[in-house]
Amino acid sequence: MKGRAYQLLRSCLGDRDPPTARSAFIYARVIMRARVVPGEITPALDDPEIERRLENALEEILPRRD
Repeated sequence: MKGRAYQLLRSCLGDRDPPTARSAFIYARVIMRARVVPGEITPALDDPEIERRLENALEEILPRRD
């Protein structure tokens, strides 16, 4: 879906500007785990492979909220 990868990556940072240290650390870990270049993730991007890698990285890194 167009823009999904961008939304997934931005979801790490939360709504604060500037982001908290925790959010920035999670963002960096997701980037490294998913092996993506943040500058290439734009709202116009439509790449299911990148979306899948970001989803997997987020599931591994973020704690579950059950």
